[in-house]
Amino acid sequence: MTTSGGFERTPRSAVRVEPTIDDTLRRKMERRGTVFHEQPRLDAVQDNLSQFLSGRLGGQFRIDNVARLAGGASKEQFVFDLDWELDGQPRHDRMVLRMDPPASMVETPRLREFEVLRMLDGALPVPPVFWATEESGELGAPSMICGYVSGSASARDAVKTASGLGTTYGPRLRSVLGPQFVRHLAELHRFDWTAHRLESFERPRVGTTDAVDWRLAAWDRAWQEDSFEAHPVIALTRQWLWDRRPVVDHVSVVHGDYRNGNFLFDEESGTITALLDWELTYLGDRHHDLAYAMMEGWGEHDSETGEFYCSALVTCSDMIAEYEKVSGLPVDLERLEYYTVVNMYWAAVALIGTGPRNAVERMTHLDAMQTFLGGLGAFYLDQLLTIVGKY
Repeated sequence: MTTSGGFERTPRSAVRVEPTIDDTLRRKMERRGTVFHEQPRLDAVQDNLSQFLSGRLGGQFRIDNVARLAGGASKEQFVFDLDWELDGQPRHDRMVLRMDPPASMVETPRLREFEVLRMLDGALPVPPVFWATEESGELGAPSMICGYVSGSASARDAVKTASGLGTTYGPRLRSVLGPQFVRHLAELHRFDWTAHRLESFERPRVGTTDAVDWRLAAWDRAWQEDSFEAHPVIALTRQWLWDRRPVVDHVSVVHGDYRNGNFLFDEESGTITALLDWELTYLGDRHHDLAYAMMEGWGEHDSETGEFYCSALVTCSDMIAEYEKVSGLPVDLERLEYYTVVNMYWAAVALIGTGPRNAVERMTHLDAMQTFLGGLGAFYLDQLLTIVGKY
């Protein structure tokens, strides 16, 4: 199939997922039916950390105050204190250990998250990263260790929700957090990543559908491997997406889960202190993040005016105008609709395919929540049918 631009589009049947994603999906299938989740004991986590760090730190170190960290819908997280030396200087750091359970709502390599956070340190408010491993034998599972960043994911008086879904901020915080939220996304998408190695990533070519091809292939495979039965809306959406793949005009670092609830902020000053949850990061089209942040499921309608606020922070028109001003990159409304469908497709795959499968196979620490979130998947199926059913 050749497009009007003159390049050859790879047929869907020939597309393969990125090698590092292939590895994670393959390992998931190898564990299924043989490995079941058991909550790690804190003393075992500390012992594994001690052994892991002893092979990476030259001097003396001490680990204290290991505790479980709440939040998230995918990874198991622990917080701990580390007294250690770096370049001969003593340090004390509060750190976070992010570990893969036997199966996650989304299967991604920890090294990709690590490489992007290391690259963006100093350019955006991201947690500092220290170590990562894809080997299960070292810490009990593929893991990443990053710095602990203070801040809140929601306002003190906000209703706490599963995985931060539906987080709202109120008029005062909205007015100060909204511009930062948009600015950080614009800065991410205009960031020049090309000089960095990023060994865990394939590099899509400008003017091709490489990036979206690899992404769709990964979600297609997840549905094939995890779903319990076929679904007509999934089949219709999959064909719609493959038939309409847009080329990318500027390859950006894509966060993949950029929305309310996935950043920390200081409630007194209203300053965003950290952008979190980079496990879905990849190199691709900026419209993926824009469409995701603007989705109906994350936003809220103002109680007085009825106006919709993307990610409960900023109106659609203001988000697009400020984004284009800061990034210098145009926003294409047709691509926004396409990537809205991409986002709802992967959400449906994760919520009604992968999540329930993980729960039934006893491969997750969040079996009740991943089953419960299947209802949100049904909501996305309904929205998908509204869009793709028009064509």
